[in-house]
Amino acid sequence: MAWTTPKTWSSEPLTSIDLNRYVRDNQNHLKDRLDNAASHSVNGAVILASTASEFVDVDPTNLSLTLITHGGDVLLGFTGTLKHKGSNATTFFNVSVDGVDYIADDGIIAYAGASDTGRFKPLSFVLLIAGLGAGSHTFTLRWKTTRNNTASIDIVDLHPQFWAKEI
Repeated sequence: MAWTTPKTWSSEPLTSIDLNRYVRDNQNHLKDRLDNAASHSVNGAVILASTASEFVDVDPTNLSLTLITHGGDVLLGFTGTLKHKGSNATTFFNVSVDGVDYIADDGIIAYAGASDTGRFKPLSFVLLIAGLGAGSHTFTLRWKTTRNNTASIDIVDLHPQFWAKEI
């Protein structure tokens, strides 16, 4: 249901058609936006891992969301754990929106120093995607890492969550 610009009233009579259009329908539109969300929590028997030096999808099945929006802003979030195999390694995260990486260059950076090698560390971020048009949109979590490194996300013991919410 689309938003209808409220009427500027003068001295004409109030009708049920006007009440339905300008009050009921607009309230339903606002409520639909509040209810509009998508999320995935990932479970599995093996840990997700990558050595890719260019952005690739983390898990195109479980860490990809489709949301039908009314037009406007979408808030995206990810919570999980990250481990590096190489010392002084860096992993970069991005989100593709309808197949296009949203953040230019290296995206969101998750750094691991030499003392962090081999340990899962918490990773969480929230990203505002501004000004999307109305319609169906697909959001996919993507990552890349530095040379001589393997980046891993635990989905066996700690289940990451990827979510999108129209605001």
